[in-house]
Amino acid sequence: MRRSQPSILIRVVCAILFLLFTFAWLFWFQADVLAVAQHGLSQGKTHYDRSVGAIICTAVLMLIQLLVFGLTRLSRGVHALTYFPSFLLLAFISRVSYPFHCGACPWIMLAALVVWGVVAFLARKISTLTHDDRTEPGLLSRRVWVNVLQMAVMMLGVALASNTNAVDHFKARAETAIIEGNVDGALSVGKRSLETDESLAMLRIFALAQKGQLGERLFEYPVVGSSLDMLPMKGSKAALQLMPDTILWDSFGVRPDTIVIRSDSALRAVVQKNDLRQKDYLNETTYARTLFVGQYLDSLEHDSLATPLYRDYRLAGFLIDRSLDSFVLRLPRYYAINDSLPRHYREALVLYRHLSAHRNDSLMGLSSMNFDRDSLLTIRFHDFLRYDTLYSTKTERRVRSEEDFRGTYWYYYYQ
Repeated sequence: MRRSQPSILIRVVCAILFLLFTFAWLFWFQADVLAVAQHGLSQGKTHYDRSVGAIICTAVLMLIQLLVFGLTRLSRGVHALTYFPSFLLLAFISRVSYPFHCGACPWIMLAALVVWGVVAFLARKISTLTHDDRTEPGLLSRRVWVNVLQMAVMMLGVALASNTNAVDHFKARAETAIIEGNVDGALSVGKRSLETDESLAMLRIFALAQKGQLGERLFEYPVVGSSLDMLPMKGSKAALQLMPDTILWDSFGVRPDTIVIRSDSALRAVVQKNDLRQKDYLNETTYARTLFVGQYLDSLEHDSLATPLYRDYRLAGFLIDRSLDSFVLRLPRYYAINDSLPRHYREALVLYRHLSAHRNDSLMGLSSMNFDRDSLLTIRFHDFLRYDTLYSTKTERRVRSEEDFRGTYWYYYYQ
């Protein structure tokens, strides 16, 4: 066997490690983000398949390694260096996002290749000058594990250089799940994480609304932004990356850019009252109000024609904005005020009763409503209020309050 030829065992070990890591990285960790990037860069004309994409990319990167090995013939303790260009390209692929920005990435890659080239040249020279007549190394030999260590360092480099932003991954996975009709899967993405943004919150709101649980579970997730961010419209920070917006608008029954305000005098009066203009590209608030106008719902004492999706979006919007007066005014038009209300609506009523008692006013006369003052929910709210006196330091109050009351509307309202 020629001394310039690397050990077959070293080659096999390095190849197995590379193939397993690359395929797993592309198939499980980066697939959804790559799907978003491809969808954006192709303007929706192509679709990324995680299985096909992972197989093709892994095969191409392996071919690049074989080419590099054929040119450099790096062997023995430095054979793993032949995988560096492939790992570098994998890191670049894993950084691709939409909108696409190169920045300094090409220059960094070029500098890394130059450094690698110098190291590979020196390693090759040293290898040719070194006389090593030892037999083939075993699996536990120093040469094998030196190569394994180099592979591990390059894998870590890929992980550090890639797009590992948790929220980007959560959004991509949630959109993919909704497209596939897996609403429960969308809600399970990042459920234990406190990281979020307006777009992720919007996706969770939509998924909860599809299950009819918006009023029951909304504040179990971190909520940011305002009611304007509940839909991907003008003035909203929320946006869809992969999911067709028709999935969302079809649930409401009408797209905002197709709404036409009819020339009825009564309707015009409501439009003027709500400052709606037909030529405006509507935001969330005007879109919701326009739905009312179009269905003659604002003139009804009870909005019985409003869909559950529409009703819960409106009420959840008031809660997100901490606009309890508007919430309390609208609530009886949609629901009977009793203990069968969704949990967050009951929590908001308990909070409103507490706040209005201090203001000596009440928009609705809650005392006359069929809502239990002595319920366990009310008792728990008083426990929540007592945290200010139970713990002496702000940090301790915050930690204990988060442990016991995160997921309630009260915690969201006062945070």
